[in-house]
Amino acid sequence: MPVKVMRIEDAPVRVMRWDRGKALRLVDEADGAKNVDVHINLINVDSGPGPTHYHAKAENIYVVLEGTVEAIVQGKKFRLGPGEVAFIPPGVRHQAGNCGDTVARVLEIYAPAGEDFHIVDDSENK
Repeated sequence: MPVKVMRIEDAPVRVMRWDRGKALRLVDEADGAKNVDVHINLINVDSGPGPTHYHAKAENIYVVLEGTVEAIVQGKKFRLGPGEVAFIPPGVRHQAGNCGDTVARVLEIYAPAGEDFHIVDDSENK
């Protein structure tokens, strides 16, 4: 597997699900990574919290670099600002979105890498 060295501003960009912003792909399966996926989410203002979901195998880490994010974990709300970190273990239901007035810049890490996004129908809880 080749070594990858790049500048963040040169990272490949993908549109986030539900057009909530964009993600700067730093390291993922496209690079041959099997154990980690690292990207920076640029979450739009008024993006909403997104769907409740969980990751069956992956540990999920949010590191807020800029802006304000509201993470709802197992129904409990956490407001995260720059310099704050959240760790979400596998199987834990959560959702997160921008709750501030500027684009939120969030370093997100999944380990192990791979598609592991399971939406939960939480309509009975609303």
